Amino acid sequence: MYSKVYWITTDAAQSAGLRSHYDSVAAPAIRDNDHHLSHQMVDIQPGKWILVSNYRSADAAEAAGPLVRDLVAAMSEGFSMTLEVIGEGETIWEVS
Repeated sequence: MYSKVYWITTDAAQSAGLRSHYDSVAAPAIRDNDHHLSHQMVDIQPGKWILVSNYRSADAAEAAGPLVRDLVAAMSEGFSMTLEVIGEGETIWEVS
């Protein structure tokens, strides 16, 4: 498994709209591809989240790039969202 950790920000007033868009558009697109395993989003404060995106492998993360870029572009344009990769690498330990 390979993980990327992102810092996501938007205007606090647009947070609910962004989350709704994520749930209705991004989440189904992520579920419908073979590259992603899961996403976990941590609500840090209004308009600020940490997202952990888990992929089958580093190659799968790379292959998911076009989908991710399209999803991010729509959310950036519609909700002034910014997305910054703050870390990525092989997942070495998972406890569920």
